[in-house]
Amino acid sequence: MNQKNKIHIGSKSADIILMVIMCLLMVTILYPFINIISISLSSPSAITTGKVNWLPVGFNLKGYKMVFGDPKIWSAYGNTILYATLGTALNLIFTAMISYSLMIKEFVLRKPMTVFLTITMFFNGGMVPSYILIQNLGLMDSIWSVILPGCVSAYNIFIYRSFFKGISPEIREAAFVDGAGEARILFSIYMPLSKALFATFGLFSLVTYWNMWFEPLLYLKTDTKQPIQMILRQILFTSGAAGMNGAQEMMNQQLVNPKNIQYACIIATIAPIMIVYPFLQKYFEQGMMVGAVKG
Repeated sequence: MNQKNKIHIGSKSADIILMVIMCLLMVTILYPFINIISISLSSPSAITTGKVNWLPVGFNLKGYKMVFGDPKIWSAYGNTILYATLGTALNLIFTAMISYSLMIKEFVLRKPMTVFLTITMFFNGGMVPSYILIQNLGLMDSIWSVILPGCVSAYNIFIYRSFFKGISPEIREAAFVDGAGEARILFSIYMPLSKALFATFGLFSLVTYWNMWFEPLLYLKTDTKQPIQMILRQILFTSGAAGMNGAQEMMNQQLVNPKNIQYACIIATIAPIMIVYPFLQKYFEQGMMVGAVKG
């Protein structure tokens, strides 16, 4: 057997091993998710006796009816959509503006700002100083206390700057000749040319704001301003399921199990992100290589 055939057989064996490992990882990742869906759709008796694994046992939608019939869920959904969309929009705009400024060699504060942003990547003020800052700024119990702290990331700024540097500088010079200002160049030229970048980091930001619970726990005191993750936390950890309208009575009659409601709420919480992701997947795949291919 010559060397070429040995290499081919070795490569094929490595591919098979990798496929087996990937399949095992896929099953490991998918099983908890499938199990949650199955339990949310199963009968109370099947859940109590532990009969539910891969498929629902005794089809039951009462958990979903309880979740979507609760006005608090819809109010929390609205709050989360507001926080996620507004926070993501501000994140993309502010990050792009700062990154574009740092890309321009003529910008006087380029080096000091770069040093300052680099320091923030390694040192954090901590929870107590952040809480005091939010309090002193008068942002307690407002949507800005949730949105602004995570609005700009130094790491994202450097990735954006690297991407912007990869765009031909002749385009910017030509726009200047035509009379365009810096803001016009950024919003009309650089941002449209960076769709993959914005889709990727927009998705990251959207997921971050959607899953946010710690900041609302610290800063939001009014129940009507709480996001969906806080409602989910109450249902999972503080017996919030029993507090829903008619839930306790249905539990007493064995018509619904607390896990029906809890797991239905989990699915209702993650479903919007799962729906949005496929539409951004093609940009996401391109954007994942942004930091590696842009100098």
